[in-house]
Amino acid sequence: MDSTPGDLLNDLQTIMAVSRAMGSERDLDRLLDLILRSVTDLVHADRATLFLVDVERQELWSRIAHGAQEIRLPMGSGIAGAVASSGTPVNIPAAYDDPRFNPDNDRRTGYRTWSILCMPLVTHTNAVVGVIQVLNKRSGEPFSAYDEQILSALCSQAGVVIDNAQLILRDLERQRLARDMELARQIQLSLLPQQPPILPGWRFATYSRSCDQTGGDYFDFMMRPADGVDVVVGDVSGHGLAAAMVMSTARATLRALHGRDDGAGELMTRLNHLLEQDLSDETFMTMALIRLGGDGSCSYVSAGHETPLVHRAGGVFDAIEETDIMLGVLDDATYGTHAIATLRRGDILTLFTDGIFEAQAPPDFTQWGMDRLRAAIARHAAQGAQVVCDAVVAEVSAHLGAASPHDDMTIVVAERL
Repeated sequence: MDSTPGDLLNDLQTIMAVSRAMGSERDLDRLLDLILRSVTDLVHADRATLFLVDVERQELWSRIAHGAQEIRLPMGSGIAGAVASSGTPVNIPAAYDDPRFNPDNDRRTGYRTWSILCMPLVTHTNAVVGVIQVLNKRSGEPFSAYDEQILSALCSQAGVVIDNAQLILRDLERQRLARDMELARQIQLSLLPQQPPILPGWRFATYSRSCDQTGGDYFDFMMRPADGVDVVVGDVSGHGLAAAMVMSTARATLRALHGRDDGAGELMTRLNHLLEQDLSDETFMTMALIRLGGDGSCSYVSAGHETPLVHRAGGVFDAIEETDIMLGVLDDATYGTHAIATLRRGDILTLFTDGIFEAQAPPDFTQWGMDRLRAAIARHAAQGAQVVCDAVVAEVSAHLGAASPHDDMTIVVAERL
């Protein structure tokens, strides 16, 4: 049926009213529903589907569809996929005569598709953000050139509005994620000691920095009888939120086990048994636990972690190499306790994660290295734990320059008084 000037006027007034309504709607779901209802009424279609382009997966998916469940199809597949790829409208008067039409959905639902009008939704930069597909004009006639013109006028507005709504949605999601990550960062920081303990005969200094907002490095001090303390440093594989969650689990588990009067090796063995049950095959954790006595006695257990550097007041480092398997790899792994000669006045013990000595920066990405770490400790050992800690951090930072660290960095320094 040919349109009259009155039809055109009414349809243009409808498009203007819908455009105003679309411009004031910021909720994407409500916006898409408004567009679909308006399109169906404007061209007198029996059914309509609005497909959005999933750029990442190179798919079209129907967020809103009349009389159908969600549909997903590859870009370029079917009539809607072809329109999304080409950006060109398609008007098919007899669906079953077109080789691009897939009748499987009709067979599955019992619905009969006669005619199809499919129109791209484009932005002001001509990027296709979606496709509108309408089926079966209610009069039984095919969709006309006039229907194409009217639908095109509405779709030109709808594409821009959808693009803006998606930008707003992505920005809101980014803000929500930033808030969640900041909350996670604050929670993780609250799990780390705010200040080193004050114990007779010992002085401690610490530094920890995540390369992301949250990280997998961990350190702790757990008090023992007679002014003793267990000093712990751990490093979860990877970094970010997943590593932070594993770190939190390990901290809570170790603290729960610490109430028992176990040796350091037995404590690590129990911890590994519990963690191995929960960690995925791709996740592991290294950890070193140093048991310091009020009398200067010292022993350690290492689960695949860098062994402590012990610098004596006389200017030499102890040769310490023994370490066992990482946590979370073997359920039945056992861990041994290794003795370190009693620490005397002026001796310095340093624990650290690999983010310290593996720090690297462009252009050549040379690692800061263990030799520089030992040299920094030796140069400043006579000035005490805090100076050693500050010096190591300063030298690593200077090595990085303007580059951000690629891994979390933690250092704990113990000084015997």
